[in-house]
Amino acid sequence: MRVVLTCLVFLSFLNFSYGQEKEETETKKDKKLKVVPYISYNRTYEFMFGAVPMLMYKVNKKDTISPESISGLMGIYTTNKTWFAIAFSKLYLMEDHWRITIGAGLGNANSQFLSGGTSSSFIDYQTGADFFKLEVQRKIGEDLYFGANYMYTKFNNEFNFDTPVNEEVRLNGLGFVFLRDKRDNVYYPTKGSELNIDYTGYLGFMGNDDESSKIELQYNHFFKAKRGKDVIAIRGYGGFGLGNIPFNNLLVVEGTDLRGYSMGEYRGKQLVALQGEYRYNFKGNMGVVGFAGLGSVYGSEVEANNGKILPSIGMGYRYTVFPKNKMNIGIDVAAGRDDWGIYFRIGEAF
Repeated sequence: MRVVLTCLVFLSFLNFSYGQEKEETETKKDKKLKVVPYISYNRTYEFMFGAVPMLMYKVNKKDTISPESISGLMGIYTTNKTWFAIAFSKLYLMEDHWRITIGAGLGNANSQFLSGGTSSSFIDYQTGADFFKLEVQRKIGEDLYFGANYMYTKFNNEFNFDTPVNEEVRLNGLGFVFLRDKRDNVYYPTKGSELNIDYTGYLGFMGNDDESSKIELQYNHFFKAKRGKDVIAIRGYGGFGLGNIPFNNLLVVEGTDLRGYSMGEYRGKQLVALQGEYRYNFKGNMGVVGFAGLGSVYGSEVEANNGKILPSIGMGYRYTVFPKNKMNIGIDVAAGRDDWGIYFRIGEAF
């Protein structure tokens, strides 16, 4: 479910005496709980409203190497009566030798998909869902991490065919992840790269009705732009589903890869995408971004969609809510092939 997969994410000196005081004040301010309003819109969920309380902090104050951890809640309601609530944490521990991601949530989504067959048409469906995810990574070398993850999801689907179809789907996924992280900052990288290889298996012995697996490859590269404080970001993504993949686990063209698609039209067993983004930072806490990309899906039930070139273009606004870590929130407006969407962001798209 796209709503469920939307989840985890988010000083200068004037003189020595004044600058030191300012840094201490801003550090204390950064550690306070920030409550961010959530306002967005797309053609499926319509207007979306909510709030996202977030906290950034050091798990161990004596640890000067680990990035600050982040924890938060997200509660969203939409005008098409979709709702969801999520709790999340990203923890950096023991001089960044351990990284732990925890997320849990529940919700109900009113959405649609494009059916296959000789005459394709959009079918409305409702999904009630809850999920839990745990991922633990251990540093195994310079800039290298290896870890394991577990994902549980339960879906109650109701498809509005001429004769309605109801089904309950329970998925238990166990996998591993390999990460090479050469970024200079985990929240707002200005240079370096990130390679992530993630495998998740939904195997029969774990209680899954059908066996399947998913492999995701992500590569992000960051360059400082000519002005020195701007960033050029490039991302390549490949998602590959194997076996009997249930409807809720199909790969969908949307928020991160690619923005500008909100109707659920393009979904399949494989998804590839390439995109670039220019991040322009004004003086102070504001910035804008411009982005463009191309992608395709394969293994779709809609034969005409397989291999179709899907463009994406758009721009967005950023505001820094945690200046010490350059942690941004923002809104993106994007257009795709016969589709468009508005996206609220916690952190960058990638």
